[in-house]
Amino acid sequence: MLDRIAAGGRVLVSHDRRTMIAHFRAHLAAGKSAPGLLIVSQGALIGDVVEAFVYVWALAKPVDLRDQAYYSPSLSRHLFTR
Repeated sequence: MLDRIAAGGRVLVSHDRRTMIAHFRAHLAAGKSAPGLLIVSQGALIGDVVEAFVYVWALAKPVDLRDQAYYSPSLSRHLFTR
């Protein structure tokens, strides 16, 4: 799946923090690249998630996310100043 996401240049958004981080790390360890991974807590408020994604879309450059995993929505509080 990560190969398909990477080929499409898409950042992966997932609730699966238990296994997706390990898959993402294995993908990178295999010498492959990925546009990024955003892990969203299932308990996160939808408004906070949407706000975080708007910040990412508006302010982040693709290089900021490449080969990185971030937890959302907290990434908007840590990466971007308001």
